[in-house]
Amino acid sequence: MTNKKAIFLFVGMVLVATIGIGIWANRLLSNMEEDEAMTEQLSVRILDGFSDHTAIQKYPVQLAALDWGTNCLVLENGGAGDLGVTYKSKWNEALGTTGNYPGDRIKGVVLLVMDMKEKGEYINKIGQNTKAYQRNYVINYVDLDKKAIIARDTLYGEEPPLVNRSAGSGAGDFPSDSEVVNSIKERLKL
Repeated sequence: MTNKKAIFLFVGMVLVATIGIGIWANRLLSNMEEDEAMTEQLSVRILDGFSDHTAIQKYPVQLAALDWGTNCLVLENGGAGDLGVTYKSKWNEALGTTGNYPGDRIKGVVLLVMDMKEKGEYINKIGQNTKAYQRNYVINYVDLDKKAIIARDTLYGEEPPLVNRSAGSGAGDFPSDSEVVNSIKERLKL
């Protein structure tokens, strides 16, 4: 009788975990699809200025005072299909900038670019080397009138693990959403 209870308990736990993972994955995919749909509706001014994932490189760096307040939108470099950027609803909601959507009258764009910094190497038992990376965000504050980057910050993610025990990535995680939002708030003086 105890074996049957243990089996039912185990099956129940596996079922609950599977349902939980399914709900989480569904929510994540829904958010990504929503962000993609919103990206396609961004103002022409933004979409033309960031037509592909290399567009940020055409903007010169001209450091200047940043006085936008919340008159901006937060985007991530790169996008689905031909899109050069992706609207990030979770970051815009946390910063109170969603009212600026689709971006017709904003002063600037906060554009996050993913970056990786090599931090070392792993050497496995048979002498093969793999690189260890730290994942970072380079946060660019692009003034749309000046067509220039007027401020730039680098937000460092976790250090890579000391030991790479699997065939998985030898990289730490990107900075968390709260770290991203707090960094932007600090720069915008919100």
